[in-house]
Amino acid sequence: MTARRFVFKLHLYTGLLIGLLLVLSGLSGSLLVFREEIEEFTYPELLVTAAQGERVALHQMLQTVQHAYPEDSPFAIRMPRTPQQTYLVKMNNTHGLFVYVDPYSGRILGSHRQEDSAIGWISQLHTELLSGEAGETALGVGGLLLIGLCVTGLVLWWPRNGKISQSFKVQWSAHWKRVNFDLHRASGIYAALFLLITALTGVSLVFNKSVAGLINSATQSPARAAPPLSGPLRSGMPTPSLDVLLQQADQILPAAATTWINFPRSLRAPWVVRKKLAQESHPNGRNFIYLDQQTGRVLQVESTLNAALGTRINNVLYPIHIGAIGGTPTRILQVIVGLAPMVLFITGFLMWKNRRKGKH
Repeated sequence: MTARRFVFKLHLYTGLLIGLLLVLSGLSGSLLVFREEIEEFTYPELLVTAAQGERVALHQMLQTVQHAYPEDSPFAIRMPRTPQQTYLVKMNNTHGLFVYVDPYSGRILGSHRQEDSAIGWISQLHTELLSGEAGETALGVGGLLLIGLCVTGLVLWWPRNGKISQSFKVQWSAHWKRVNFDLHRASGIYAALFLLITALTGVSLVFNKSVAGLINSATQSPARAAPPLSGPLRSGMPTPSLDVLLQQADQILPAAATTWINFPRSLRAPWVVRKKLAQESHPNGRNFIYLDQQTGRVLQVESTLNAALGTRINNVLYPIHIGAIGGTPTRILQVIVGLAPMVLFITGFLMWKNRRKGKH
């Protein structure tokens, strides 16, 4: 068996093995690029309100939610990004009950579980195949295999006769089998770089610690500091209100908008206020202020303004993956890239089926 023949078989059987997985991942990813816009269009009564007057105090809003859902515990609050956007209070965990609150009246607008909305179900399909950690790992492995498909596909695409220009074209007037072959070859080479970037960034999100370690080693950067611990629990001490915590965070990074407030997940865990600077491409920002859950004292500040090179590289992987790195044009491009696995799988499957027919 020649080396090219071996590469061909490796490319073929890898594609057949994970083709449907890549199609699902690509199509769902294309939809999620414009997730916020789709959700606002689908659920305007939950996500959009009329800006009127001052916002209610955070602690008052939270009391209303806790009173309405006494059996659930708050997990995180998404702050409004625009004057018209509502509060989103996540209960129990990141995929639990979603409660929407009008920021001006404090009135609960409605709630649902993530899997109960179409786009929420698609999000869980894309990030974990509806299977939790096992599904997330499977997607990570699929991403690694996609990297291999891009490399082997490039090897097979390279014309042995040296006529590279012909390999970019589709002979539309030829027999349908030839058109199918040309479509697979041409769309593969046009999409290869973008699929490779998507696969690499996707793998980095699944195997984040390992990838971050490699990036830090390559750039000789220190690792991110571990989240600090709150002081020991003291009985009878009043806990600071959310509004006080937010004021402290705003004093530290006044130029950054607060995007999320994460609640302590254990007795010693801190409050985490997440912020976004205007120049950041990450939709949620990568600035974190950790506060003691008992006293509200600032324990640690992690800002992109003074982050190490390795951390700064790691911070842009998610914006690249979702197409946010360059605004609307790159988001549209990412939608198109998400369609490429479907085209490649269909044309590749037809090529394989035709070859099998020819052998019988």
